[in-house]
Amino acid sequence: MALDSRAAKTLNICFTWYTLGFLALAVCLAVLLAMTPLHWGILGLTGTVVLVAVLWEPLVALVLVLLFSPARALLAAVGPTFPMYPGQVLLGVFLAAWLLHGLLRRRLRLHLPPFSVPMLLYVGVGAVSLWGAADPMSGITELIKWMQMFVVALLVSDCCRRRQVGWVLTAALVSGVMQAVIGLWQFGLRGSGPEAFQLAQGFYRAYGTFEQPNPFGGFMGMIWPLAAGVSVELFLALRRERGKALPILLPMLALGATVLTLGGLVVSYSRGAWIGALVATGIMAVLWPVRRVWRIMTAAVGLVLVVGVARVGALPVEIVPRFTSVMDLVRVQDVRGVTIDAVNFSLIERIAHWQAASRMATARPWLGVGLGNFQAAYPDYRLLNWEHALGHAHNVYLNVVAETGFLGLGAYMFLWASVFLVTLRAIEGSIGWQRGVSMGLLGVWTHLAVHNLADHLFVNNMHLYLGALLGVLDVIATRNSTYSMHYGDMAASHSSG
Repeated sequence: MALDSRAAKTLNICFTWYTLGFLALAVCLAVLLAMTPLHWGILGLTGTVVLVAVLWEPLVALVLVLLFSPARALLAAVGPTFPMYPGQVLLGVFLAAWLLHGLLRRRLRLHLPPFSVPMLLYVGVGAVSLWGAADPMSGITELIKWMQMFVVALLVSDCCRRRQVGWVLTAALVSGVMQAVIGLWQFGLRGSGPEAFQLAQGFYRAYGTFEQPNPFGGFMGMIWPLAAGVSVELFLALRRERGKALPILLPMLALGATVLTLGGLVVSYSRGAWIGALVATGIMAVLWPVRRVWRIMTAAVGLVLVVGVARVGALPVEIVPRFTSVMDLVRVQDVRGVTIDAVNFSLIERIAHWQAASRMATARPWLGVGLGNFQAAYPDYRLLNWEHALGHAHNVYLNVVAETGFLGLGAYMFLWASVFLVTLRAIEGSIGWQRGVSMGLLGVWTHLAVHNLADHLFVNNMHLYLGALLGVLDVIATRNSTYSMHYGDMAASHSSG
């Protein structure tokens, strides 16, 4: 009884201190609101609410990272002198909140995902490649980007190991839907836009807050497979549990997210995104662990819909000619001396950068010109008619071999091969919505691998999304591994009994 009395007394003391602390905070906020202009007061109040929520649950900061990170390119265009951007600030808040929670729980042990060694190996090769580089600071910036991706994966894996991954998945899907809605508005509802993106009178290529259609299309390619995977498995669960009162709202929302993000991908008019989506669809359809008849029916329905829409002339403007020119992206030729006109300019420019990257790799085959140094080294390797660099080679694989040599390319391929392997194992060991997420992640990695043949998608904070999705992959793979071991032990015990 005495023990209960002491515990109650301690609880009352803690409650009193928390109450006094919140009352003091409320008084300070009231004074600040009274003394500052309205807009600053609202901003301060919002910041305080967010800070309290983040201290309560660090994943709130990650949710905000995923929601606001795509605005980086837009903010850079509006205010190029901004010292910091919301995504980076919120990432720092997420890390600080996670660290504080760990110190309070006296637990700061991290689980290293299976792809940790390959990722650190690539980062290590990139760091070594900076020896003698023309612009080491650009390389350090690129190293920080990859380390941020790794840190986000570690923190998501740790936070979601004790909670549901719904926080991360919902934030990723909502962010994708927001961008898709903006892109659809830019395409046909706004009626105006950049002249370079104009397709016809009143129609423009969608670019969201990415300021460029190609990375916007790439971002849509990172969202729709996830939404599609979750949607299919939730609908299959409804069919399996026929007669039970299962909520239909979630699968309908996931289906809506799939349709919107696919629509955003289409109106980006990014041929690389289109190819990536087609290959991702094929891989997901072939490897989905459901009856073959369902896969064939799904493919047939999709084909009939596309053909039907094309026959009635409902496809977006100029989509057919754009699609028939897809093979231009894989054309390999020497563009020195080629006549340049308005029609072939973008294609020749892309191939010219491929040739510059090839020259870099030939000149420095082992470690390249230095991670993040394509722009700095470009003047020494460019073709005669192409003076200005685009910042990268418009092909991640050529960019990697140009900057980090064949050692870096090998490490890069090893990294993504390990990610694909972990994803396939997660698919084999999962059921229900977790299998849908795993299949969606397989589609995301496939789209990324294919689209990066014609572009460079590690821009505009997309590496933070990839880090979050890698963390989700590790959580699902670990849960399935633990479940399989537990199930195997139970089965062995039952058979021995």
